[in-house]
Amino acid sequence: MRRVVFFLLMLVGLCFTMQAQMPISARIRSNTNSTNNTNNTNFVNRQLDEPDSTQSNEPEGIVFDDVEESDSVLIGGVFSFPHLQRAVKLYSLGHPSLDPTGVEFFNPVHTMNGLYHIDLGALGQAHVSLYPYNIGTQRLFDAHAFDSPLTLSWQDDAHTVFRRYLHTDRHYQTLRPYTLLGYGSSLNKDYQIKIIHTQNIKPRWNVAFMYDLVSRDGLYTNSDVTNHILDATTNYYSKDARYQLQAGISLNRLRQQENGGVQNDTTCWDYSREAGVPVNMYAAQNQWRDFEIHIHQSYNTVRQFQYLRPITETVFDTIKTDTVTARHGYSNDSVPRIATGPNLVIQKRDTVIGVDTILPPKPHTYNTGVFAWDINFSKHRRIFYDSQADSWFYNYASIDTSFYYDSTAHYKLSSEIYWTNDAYMSHRWCNPIVLLFGIRPEYNKVQFAGQSFGSSSLQEFSVNPFARVELNTKNLLLTAMAEEVTGSIRNGDYRINANLRVNAGQRSLFDVAVLSEAQSPDLIFYHNEGCYSWDIPNYNKIKRQQVALRYKMQLSDQDTGRLRYLETRTSALLLSDNIWLSSAMRPTQGNETGLLLQGTASTHLRFGWFNIRLQEMLQYSGNDNVVCVPLFASKNSLYADVFLFRRALHLQTGFDLRYHTKYYADGWNPVLGAFYRQDATQVGNYPVVDFWVTLQIKRASIYLKASHFDAPIEQMLEPVTGVGPSYFSLPHYPMEGFGLYWGVIWKFFN
Repeated sequence: MRRVVFFLLMLVGLCFTMQAQMPISARIRSNTNSTNNTNNTNFVNRQLDEPDSTQSNEPEGIVFDDVEESDSVLIGGVFSFPHLQRAVKLYSLGHPSLDPTGVEFFNPVHTMNGLYHIDLGALGQAHVSLYPYNIGTQRLFDAHAFDSPLTLSWQDDAHTVFRRYLHTDRHYQTLRPYTLLGYGSSLNKDYQIKIIHTQNIKPRWNVAFMYDLVSRDGLYTNSDVTNHILDATTNYYSKDARYQLQAGISLNRLRQQENGGVQNDTTCWDYSREAGVPVNMYAAQNQWRDFEIHIHQSYNTVRQFQYLRPITETVFDTIKTDTVTARHGYSNDSVPRIATGPNLVIQKRDTVIGVDTILPPKPHTYNTGVFAWDINFSKHRRIFYDSQADSWFYNYASIDTSFYYDSTAHYKLSSEIYWTNDAYMSHRWCNPIVLLFGIRPEYNKVQFAGQSFGSSSLQEFSVNPFARVELNTKNLLLTAMAEEVTGSIRNGDYRINANLRVNAGQRSLFDVAVLSEAQSPDLIFYHNEGCYSWDIPNYNKIKRQQVALRYKMQLSDQDTGRLRYLETRTSALLLSDNIWLSSAMRPTQGNETGLLLQGTASTHLRFGWFNIRLQEMLQYSGNDNVVCVPLFASKNSLYADVFLFRRALHLQTGFDLRYHTKYYADGWNPVLGAFYRQDATQVGNYPVVDFWVTLQIKRASIYLKASHFDAPIEQMLEPVTGVGPSYFSLPHYPMEGFGLYWGVIWKFFN
């Protein structure tokens, strides 16, 4: 799974045990009094690699402020950090964002997070990426998170945004319990509920609970959606910060009624109500049920500190007296005093302002390091049934009944054992040479059951070694990772990543990333998929070679300047032996090599109260038979950001604009629960405009959004232009027209 584990707690426990029990201001004063062997070399800035946000500028790591216990709880409320694969260290930590723009509300598919998805036309439904092989989603530029395991995926994820996995969760440490409550609704009977609660039940033991609900009745026949997502996480570290534990459990329950799209794309606009439009399926439904457990433990064999000692501060107080005191010595209260003039006495005293840590000798590059053990278990199941199996999706099927049922379940059990010499807190000393070695035994079982073909199963076991090396100098960070699959039908699969990061000042950096991998097709292609009875040829491994460049600049809220954020990414990808589902609903492997060129530019401009956020994507595919993408895609947000009534009210309001050029987007096959390649219908070349308002009063945010604001304008101009509605999100799936959505998000810190 993803990394976090050890140095989270270690950096949690040690990083702030070293400066324990002192407020931030006191910590600054005590620096000159400390005898710590701390290397303050400015290594490559990892905190810069954060999304464009308004997170407060807290010091790196976690600060404790409790007189009774040196490594107690946090100053300033809530800190959150990502769960990352193979982590024995905490690399980034910040407050949850309290200042999202309008694109963050209502439909997360439309957020400006570096991704771009298009769905089946409504909230909560299946969606596909407009920007495949995104160098952002592949995490090539995150030097400490890009080494996700080379593991089996039972099928392409059709719910990337709404599905939650433990590696995407966040862990917390908090001084006071933190609760977030969110509720959203609409005129179209859409409902959203979001709940987050976290608290430290012990000074070094945190628990968190997260729940999301997306429910909609659907405007078209048989298009209801209900998604339940429930996660719970915990993290613990020992008092000396050498032992750390992280664990999590995740439950996803996604139910999506399937209407197969409209029967006629040209006449669907002739109906006064969407519910009257003829669709392809009237009684079909897909369910996705996910269960996942992750446990991470690590132990640092390197002593982090020896004992604590008080930090004192010398204070001089000037006191007026009635008589002149011109002698040195001790007064009745045994405080030394020095006379400096008539009626003036300066008293000197030493005050304990905190507790410092006496560290062992200067850290060494070579040490006995950290040992970690991760255990992961997951079950992913898709269930499909249709009591009227007569739509065109069954044209290629071999069934002779009107009722169809299919179930596919993927069980995976894996264990990772690894060692790293990255044993010291980053704020104290950055190891210039970091090594990580490990091995992951993995067991997979795919089980199939269906009304028309009985049941069968397929199993495999593999042992996968992996390694990572990192070279860190003052202005340069080089990271490389390699992993290989040995045994099983995936024997010989491999992935090699490398990332070079160079500082370009305090606020900017350059990245160069390369990737080479070969992976066997998912196991789902190795069986007869339900009613489609696939033939099983010997597939070649899918091969991918990619090189990417990035430049990033980001200013903090304290910095001045109109350009707040700028990031550019370019990528060249060679894709060979790619596999897809054809329009005949069969897995197809092309024997050609395709070149895919991608480029993105994201920026945030601020002109006083007026803000512009742009996200532009340009892609070129040299072979549409290998990969098909739109030439251009764009997400933009223009909004006002002001404070009113003596800053009691924070107002943001503006417009969001989404657009992409026409292309042959993948179609959706409800029977397979997957997207397939088609070349009959193009979608795109249509702008979508949303108008939104958000109000933040203290810790409550209220939002209102008029979605697809340009739809009624288009309909109103139809008598003049002679052009009626024609907006489709994906083939045979119209976008929903104008909609009004509202909600409230409330945060509690108590």
